[in-house]
Amino acid sequence: MNEIKLIRWLLSFVGHVKGKVLLAVGLGIISNLSVVAIPLIGLREVLKMLEGDQMNPGQALLLMVVCGVVRGISRYGEQYLNHDIAFRLLATIREQIFATIRRLGPAKLTGKRSGDLVTAITTDVEALEVFFAHTISPVLIACGTTLITVGFLGSYSVFLAIILLFGQLLVGVVIPVFGYRKSRILGDSYQEAFVHLNQNVMEDVLSLQDIGQYSLEDGRIQKLEVAGSQLNKQYKGRLAQESSLKSWSEAILLTTAVCIFSAGIYLNLPTAAVLIGTILSLSSFGPVLALSGLGSALLTTLASGRRLYTLTQETPAVEFSVQGKQADDFKDAALKNVSFSYGAEQKKVLTDLTLEIDKGVIIGIGGESGNGKSTLLKLLMRYWDPQTGQILLNQSELKEFQEASLHQIEGVMEQSTFIFEDTIINNIGIGKQDASLQEIEIAAKKAALHEWIVSLSEKYETKIGGNHRSVSDGERQRIGLARLFLHDAPLLLLDEPTSNLDYLNEQAVLASLVKGINGKTVLLISHRDTTLEIADQRYELFNGSLLQRKSKQ
Repeated sequence: MNEIKLIRWLLSFVGHVKGKVLLAVGLGIISNLSVVAIPLIGLREVLKMLEGDQMNPGQALLLMVVCGVVRGISRYGEQYLNHDIAFRLLATIREQIFATIRRLGPAKLTGKRSGDLVTAITTDVEALEVFFAHTISPVLIACGTTLITVGFLGSYSVFLAIILLFGQLLVGVVIPVFGYRKSRILGDSYQEAFVHLNQNVMEDVLSLQDIGQYSLEDGRIQKLEVAGSQLNKQYKGRLAQESSLKSWSEAILLTTAVCIFSAGIYLNLPTAAVLIGTILSLSSFGPVLALSGLGSALLTTLASGRRLYTLTQETPAVEFSVQGKQADDFKDAALKNVSFSYGAEQKKVLTDLTLEIDKGVIIGIGGESGNGKSTLLKLLMRYWDPQTGQILLNQSELKEFQEASLHQIEGVMEQSTFIFEDTIINNIGIGKQDASLQEIEIAAKKAALHEWIVSLSEKYETKIGGNHRSVSDGERQRIGLARLFLHDAPLLLLDEPTSNLDYLNEQAVLASLVKGINGKTVLLISHRDTTLEIADQRYELFNGSLLQRKSKQ
């Protein structure tokens, strides 16, 4: 996308704070004019002395002090407002990003790297602070200050005013644009290096056990060092660019002052005009000097903005209607001639698949890993809609139901239950936050978890996850099972719930499941025959179609 479209998108967030922006601009102009006024007041007294007029140094000193105080107050007010505006707008953008992620749902997010999402939520949003706090108001302040100072000098000499305007345009417009275009790729490269380092760090943190088990420490450290070196290289390039632009800006400032002084002498202009022009050239460049490095600073900012804009423009894989149907209970479900692939050019994962799911039965589906078993479950959860065929719930198409209604009807458990860094009671009760302790205990007892919990010193208030007490794979899956029982959905979708467990833990979890389902409907996905033995009906997924196997007697 082009920069104009991106800047318009960023400016669209400013509408509800435009009053604060205008106030910040006004204070910024007053602050800069106060700085310009101090040497001009001193110059006025010097000119009086040269012309033999009566001097009033006390009044001049008082005016200088007043200007200094006004400068301090207005500068503080400007900075306060700019940062208040920036952080409020960043909060608004964060809300939009989280809303986008929620709207895209798990279907779109499963294809994204976690490092990209973490960067979008944190670093990319924070990078926009440069635009909102150090671009919008400073640009308007520089324009306002330049118009006033050039206009003031123009009242003495139009020619000198043109020289001053030319110098300020070079510093405030030409150099930022030149710097941005020269280093345009640098911002994207820097952010890519940052995301790459983030991804490596997250992978290392999440795989510490595997790294230690297979002695991968040296290789992972080397990979981190390479990623860090790439980031440092990009950062050094940014610093070199900023240093070069700063040097050119200061050189133009001094050249402008020399040109104004020399032109005034050459044209035999009045002394007052020459000295005022020279002093203005030295004291009024502050606002445009603040913009000279803006092009380089905006590289990362606009690269971050571009990624965030792209994320917000993504369309979800499915759309739920708020006016859709509600399902109070589960009666039956069916997949009829369903075909699905992850992309138009990709091979079909499911081909003309048909499956009837009657109330109260346990259906087990086996097959090799990666052949589409989990995809079948996700279609029932409506991560995606099939390209052809129908998915029915209670004799109606799945797409006709509200999202919240599906969440109430379907209970899901995957191969590794995520443990939040919180108490056991909160980990079990995440799906029903108003659940009483008695309800939590009943769910834990069904999952054969209660006896273990009460053996702990803090019982249900024991903190687990993160830096707190660790849990075994068996305990982890039992917590997932307790969540499932507490949620009490009539249709249970179980995706490899025992794949990480040894045989004894597998059988214990399955026994708890069979005992606690109380006539619920279960669709069980597993590559283990020992897990599928609890099924009333067994199928194998092969080449995108279901083959019925011998069921339990």
